[in-house]
Amino acid sequence: MSTTSDDKAGLGLAIGGLVSVAVFAVLVLQAENQWWLLGLIAGGAVLAVAAARSGVAARAESAFGTHQRLMNALVAAAFVAVIVVFREEHFTLLVLSTILLYAVVCLGLNIQIGYGGVMNFAAAAFFGIGSYTAAVLCAHTALPHLLILVCGGVMAALIGSVLILPVLRTRGHYASLVTIAFGILFRSFLEVNETLGGPRG
Repeated sequence: MSTTSDDKAGLGLAIGGLVSVAVFAVLVLQAENQWWLLGLIAGGAVLAVAAARSGVAARAESAFGTHQRLMNALVAAAFVAVIVVFREEHFTLLVLSTILLYAVVCLGLNIQIGYGGVMNFAAAAFFGIGSYTAAVLCAHTALPHLLILVCGGVMAALIGSVLILPVLRTRGHYASLVTIAFGILFRSFLEVNETLGGPRG
């Protein structure tokens, strides 16, 4: 019986923590004064340390692991709620979109380096391939934006599939050098390509 009550309490703490993070994100994104922003960050840091020392954070983390599907759905709902709050503010939506894009890049690096053991120093180049593909398609076609996002990812994956061939034939530092060379070549290609806007593309 106590296990069930502890589980419910942990779930309640996890949901409360998630709501607190969503509210904190809304307040930070609405802050227009630097002192207000610094105060929010300091207050958030104090609350985080207090939650860690009191054991509240550990119980909430355990609930996240136990109720993974529910908590993932609630995280997605919280993110959508933040977007709905700022649906009329284009700059804030741009900031959120940028955060999501860089989060996807970090997840890709985690898979490549952390799980695959492939030292890829050309992540920015693949990010650029997807971005340029999306920009060109937006400017010159009438494709839906969601389809354009998929096309950007597919193009980066196709070129990555070509690059992986020489990488698999090398080992250690030499594999890393291949990815470094690709990153440099991609940047040089963009700088001399006037069709894509040159250095300011």
